[in-house]
Amino acid sequence: MFTFLSIITNIILPIFILIAVGFIAQKKLKLDIRTFTKINLYILTPAIIFTKIYYTEATWELFRTVFIFLIALLIIMFLLGELVSRLLHYPRGIKKIFVNSLLFFNAANYGLPLIEITFHNPLTTAAQIFIILIQTVLGNTFGVFQASSGKTNNRQALKNMLLMPAIYVLILVVIVKSTNFVIPQFLLIPLDNIANAFIGMALITLGIQLAEVKLTARLKDILLASFLRLIIAPFIAFFLVQFLGIEGILAKSLIVGVSTPTAVNMAVIAREFESEPEYASQIVFVSTLLSALTVSGLIYLLEYV
Repeated sequence: MFTFLSIITNIILPIFILIAVGFIAQKKLKLDIRTFTKINLYILTPAIIFTKIYYTEATWELFRTVFIFLIALLIIMFLLGELVSRLLHYPRGIKKIFVNSLLFFNAANYGLPLIEITFHNPLTTAAQIFIILIQTVLGNTFGVFQASSGKTNNRQALKNMLLMPAIYVLILVVIVKSTNFVIPQFLLIPLDNIANAFIGMALITLGIQLAEVKLTARLKDILLASFLRLIIAPFIAFFLVQFLGIEGILAKSLIVGVSTPTAVNMAVIAREFESEPEYASQIVFVSTLLSALTVSGLIYLLEYV
């Protein structure tokens, strides 16, 4: 019990305090959410991606392992989402958002700080960064396609994907690593300072985003989506790492890294295409709240695996 309480106190509580700071600040100060989102997307995330991969031995073997693991998990979750939505006779719009809520999780604003605080290991951080990159690409292509129910412009989806700085930062750091180029200190120090600001700003931004969610009634469907995302996804991930022969701290970090709540971006996309935006927002909100318990329990159980 002490271990479980220490997990909540030392890992989960610090995360939710920062989320609460953003939530309260948005309610009281009415901040410009777009500015915070752009700072995270175009400044903080590129900096932490670059520095973390620069400092660690992030190999193509690691990327291949993460890629196979994550794609396998997403395929299983997609088929599960399709099956459940058919059994429950969900309308087309609800089904699309329901499936998206299972596929796309908060790997960046929530997941990366969680991995950093839990494991303090460059290898696990690099693995989570690869998860973020794959999720970002899929979220801006397949995720958009899903939410818009076939109405999206494929050219625009491709353009949005190519505008994401994370892709170019990854290419740059791969070139730097492969050529053994040493970054001069006058560049590395400000990069480190920006990267160090990521955890606080990312979680505060998540709180700001959650403060914009409006709750209505659809509790059963919301709890079902949250259950599949927070309980079933890491359960499947546990068996996948065993099947793929992934061991040690990397296996644990992959399981924890995919146990996070539904991505806020899925609610943003649903709102943009007017595809059940209230339902999508509520899944994000409720799954984030419930994750305080589910993620704590998962980390506790992994201590004994």
